[in-house]
Amino acid sequence: MKIQTFILSGLFLTAALMLSGQNPFIVKDILAADPGASIIDPEYNVDLNMVCWQSEDKELWVCSLDPLTHMFVPPDGKGYLVDYDLTAPTFGGWNGPEWMLSQGTTQIVYNQKKGGERYPGLATQILGGWNSMTLMQFPGTLYAMATRNYADSTGLFLYESNAYDGIRWVRNTDLNTSHFYPDISLGFFADDNQQICCALNHSRQPGFLEVATTLPFFTQISNDTIGAPCMWNDPESNSRMFMYRTNGNQTIKVFQENTDGNWYLYHSFNSPLPSPYIYITSPEPFVFNGHSYISFMAAQAPMGLSEMPAEIWITSINSLNPLMRRVSDSTSSIRIDPEPVVLGDSAFIYYTEKVYSKWWHQLHRVRKCNTGLENLYTRSFAGENSNPSLVLTPNPAKQNCTLTSGILEEIGIKKIGIFELTGRKVKVFETVEHSYKADLSGIPDGIYVVRVMNDRQSATAKLIINK
Repeated sequence: MKIQTFILSGLFLTAALMLSGQNPFIVKDILAADPGASIIDPEYNVDLNMVCWQSEDKELWVCSLDPLTHMFVPPDGKGYLVDYDLTAPTFGGWNGPEWMLSQGTTQIVYNQKKGGERYPGLATQILGGWNSMTLMQFPGTLYAMATRNYADSTGLFLYESNAYDGIRWVRNTDLNTSHFYPDISLGFFADDNQQICCALNHSRQPGFLEVATTLPFFTQISNDTIGAPCMWNDPESNSRMFMYRTNGNQTIKVFQENTDGNWYLYHSFNSPLPSPYIYITSPEPFVFNGHSYISFMAAQAPMGLSEMPAEIWITSINSLNPLMRRVSDSTSSIRIDPEPVVLGDSAFIYYTEKVYSKWWHQLHRVRKCNTGLENLYTRSFAGENSNPSLVLTPNPAKQNCTLTSGILEEIGIKKIGIFELTGRKVKVFETVEHSYKADLSGIPDGIYVVRVMNDRQSATAKLIINK
């Protein structure tokens, strides 16, 4: 059975690559943190290159990602202790800490347990530190999800209660008021908008709730029985997309909103693997280079906390440019919580691998997968055996800088990129010459990363600009 599975998945992957026109992809699935650390449900703040997560001791920690390697800093993830007494991971009604972002405000919402009761916790970043509080005016919360857009004037978080009677949400500008809509569940905020993706309580039919209006209203998408709803704006079609699991967690459906406000089926797919990997868990959309993709697990069980092996995959939603790719390695592992993270011109999938250090103790190891999507800042090449150098002269530089590298000496088009340490692209050039003088005018003083690449290999170097 293992040989058959390998052959089928390999054929599927090869066919997908041929159709999509992608370069041959080599899996790069590596540890992103100390293998002895146990980091539970990390969430990533791309704008600040930060991670929040929960420890086995029910503590809330914040750490950084290295701007070049994108590994955890420090390696054990314990950069800043924010709070404690968080609720322990359990089946049903649990979620780890979540970023809540709004204009000028960086916050984290999470669940705490005080005196046997569950309350939402809220931490706010202030002058490099963190101020935390327990919102005891909202007892009985099961989990918290939040909006994550620095462009929003206010941040929101939602939660369900032990009564299972609907969804409540709170604005960070008024922490004493809880708004309520009855008979809905499975609440998640849209990736880029203050809309709540959810399902009708009893029939589990999908839809979304408009919460920015004076009178919130529910819009139904279809009659399917669903799980894991989410919504985002697809830049390629400039339209809203709504995604969910259905068919006993074996099928993903993506609906598109047309110009008259109606929704129609745009794309659907099942697991790319045969039995027993027929279930799809933890699907999540992400946008990279103007295209929409979905990361997901092809799993042996319909729920992500089943302690059964799973593989991490990505797929495109555009049928005219198909892509279906396994990004985790070929080992049979218990994998959970895949999280797409776009850093600068790079797209990665971070996930948690459950490993037993002792028969009674399980470690939550964070791993990072390359997606192989076309980018400039980070890329792996088939057949890359050398480690070419890149020399920048002068360095520190003022108005310009000359690049010297064996890559530039080769025939063909070479790409050159200048990036901030956070990974944000500053400038990109192309040249066919064997040497290149980069124009640095308009780039502020600071430390940057310069990358040069061709179709086979790449090299990077740090550049200091001091005018």
